[in-house]
Amino acid sequence: MIWLLVALVICLALAAWIDRVAHRVASQTGLPEGKLIYSDTGFVTGKLGPATVDEYGKKVERPLVSERFGLIGRPDYLVDTGDGIIPVEVKSARLPASGQPYDSHILQLAAYCLLVEDLLDPEIDCGIIRYRDAEVRVDYTPQLRIVLLDVIEDMRAARLAAEVHRSHDESGRCAGCRMREVCDEALV
Repeated sequence: MIWLLVALVICLALAAWIDRVAHRVASQTGLPEGKLIYSDTGFVTGKLGPATVDEYGKKVERPLVSERFGLIGRPDYLVDTGDGIIPVEVKSARLPASGQPYDSHILQLAAYCLLVEDLLDPEIDCGIIRYRDAEVRVDYTPQLRIVLLDVIEDMRAARLAAEVHRSHDESGRCAGCRMREVCDEALV
């Protein structure tokens, strides 16, 4: 009987320690107040499904998969605030000088919102992009959802096209592109 009591005390102490670690991680990353239910940054919660092991033997969260939209993704964090789930995407870069996130960052976050909407919470309101020096709340509006679905459809069409043309005039993007070696339209 005493061993059962000791085991219970150990379990309670362990749960309290895990809770403190989760709160510390949340405060260090600028996460909104709430319960961390998903993390693709090394702090595996396993709350949305059992964790899996990657090719390096590291324990990771399973990706979120929407059969309906043909979309797969791993948001950095999902936080359940009690009023809804908020996806958080963490970027190592600074917020652009314009004070506005890049369109690609907004669409990436919108894709995570769509995944959450489809799989977990149909009433998702927003997501957060956390830059090195700032945090930006992005409202998940019906208009943003439509833009995202159009982009997804364009990407699907491009995958089937015989030829896809460069969609920008930014040499910096070309310099970092993995397709640069085979691209006939590369700027650098």
